[in-house]
Amino acid sequence: MKVRILGCGGSFGSPLAWGKNGNIDINDPKNHRTRSSILVKVNNKNILIDTSPDLRNQLYEAKCTNIDAVLYTHVHSDHTSGLPDMRAMSLINNKIIPAYMPNDMKSEMELCYKYIFKGEKDYLPFMKIIELNNSFNFHDTHIETFKHNHGSIDVQTYKIGKFAYSTDLKKFYNSDIEKLKNLDLWIVGLLRYDPHPSHAGFNQILDYIKYLKPKKTLFTHMTALLDQKELISKCPQNVEPAYDGLEIEL
Repeated sequence: MKVRILGCGGSFGSPLAWGKNGNIDINDPKNHRTRSSILVKVNNKNILIDTSPDLRNQLYEAKCTNIDAVLYTHVHSDHTSGLPDMRAMSLINNKIIPAYMPNDMKSEMELCYKYIFKGEKDYLPFMKIIELNNSFNFHDTHIETFKHNHGSIDVQTYKIGKFAYSTDLKKFYNSDIEKLKNLDLWIVGLLRYDPHPSHAGFNQILDYIKYLKPKKTLFTHMTALLDQKELISKCPQNVEPAYDGLEIEL
């Protein structure tokens, strides 16, 4: 399995805009973050998690010309609004691409992107919504998923083998955190150092890491309040911020 960080920035990306650099060193390319999305290559299939607004360039940089399935974490636009860029993937490969998403996303996605999922006038549909089950197989790959809290809404954690992805995390429900023990890699959202109404802060995420003890942890969904080198200096061993274009072999 290979996991590529397509983007690891928060909803604004990092930096925010020209001259609006937050707390980052603008000269460090690892502080330039596009919106969060990852590409998982497993069993000869390309599985995309979320379609960020920066998706076209992210896939171009990854030299990716085929997507076999999309897994959605939640409906927020920084995780969905690159969806029209999937049309090129459909046309190049002459196929309808499955989009796995929780039921609470379905009606809004069908409304906002009717031409993508149902077709409209001269546009033929190029994706199909698939009902998301807690455990399912995509070809030869077993995928597990469960909801975690993101303030006023829920988000899907995805687990593939000993890899898991938990972006936009405020807290876990019930004993779901137990499902993330014995991971080789956990990618988890860290918006900023301080807690946010919809995101856990640095200390809470570190508490989760200490409990779960994954072999490696990478932070994603980071704002321009988090400088790469400064954050690394505060992290324990085997914990560090991701950066756009990072690839991990598992």
